[in-house]
Amino acid sequence: MRIGIDIGGSHIQVGLIDEFGNILAKKEKDILKEDKLEIQNKIEETIIKNILEIIEEQKINILDVKFIGIAFPASFRNGEIGLSVNLGANGELLRKNIQTHFSIPVYIRNDAKCAAICEKKYGSLKYYSDCIFLTIGTGIGGAAFVDNKLFKSPNMDKFKVGHITIQKDGLKCRCGKKGCFENYASITALKRNVTKEFNIEKEITGKELYDFIIKNENNEKMNIIINNYIESLSVGISNLINLFEPDAISIGGSFVYYKDIFLERLKLKIQQNNLLYKDNIPEILLAKFKNDAGMIGASQIEN
Repeated sequence: MRIGIDIGGSHIQVGLIDEFGNILAKKEKDILKEDKLEIQNKIEETIIKNILEIIEEQKINILDVKFIGIAFPASFRNGEIGLSVNLGANGELLRKNIQTHFSIPVYIRNDAKCAAICEKKYGSLKYYSDCIFLTIGTGIGGAAFVDNKLFKSPNMDKFKVGHITIQKDGLKCRCGKKGCFENYASITALKRNVTKEFNIEKEITGKELYDFIIKNENNEKMNIIINNYIESLSVGISNLINLFEPDAISIGGSFVYYKDIFLERLKLKIQQNNLLYKDNIPEILLAKFKNDAGMIGASQIEN
């Protein structure tokens, strides 16, 4: 047995996972606005509390757990994972503190890479040798597989897809660059545009955002927002298709919960936007394991 943990920009999942990727038990907690004031401590407290609850409920000893794997929204470099731009927490410090607390091995990797590993090993990309996984939520991350192998380097992450430039001199991103893909096509960007255009002052959840879009789907302003969002998403994805020529692209993260609004429009836009070399259109799929992919993938990253 392993414990897999997925830390997103707005959500933490902790699960007990068997060697075949099956979830035996799971705990979840939203990251609230007030939690972000002491985000490092809140994440550590939540993880420790949830692990202790799981092992007590499942009547197992922590030493029966082979290792703890953490999917974390930051880049891997020189054997360590760094500071999360979107979250504001330190991944390597988190790994060390959790390992000290439980006295078993703790491994940590980029969250999008973990989700990609899950979808490649067990899910939507299982039968494709050349493929791409994108996770679209608070930001945009992903991974590429070439000849069934993860595109990577021993010393650093590859495929910082959320920070490819899709708009010259565009909006400034939290990474410091301008015109980044995730600043236009993440769910965070979508929420920002909807709340600004409709003068929504309170913080809204993903479910509230979805309901609001559905309610106003025929509104002219909403149609402009959706069309611009799909346009930005299609530009970024078309660039990836031209670079890697994958057989399939799977999309996970919060995007999967908006599939009935966006998926078919996205497929059509990719076909029509004249940005693809020789109309090389791959299969566009949704992640089989939805938001569980990062947690499951984290349980497979032993090194």
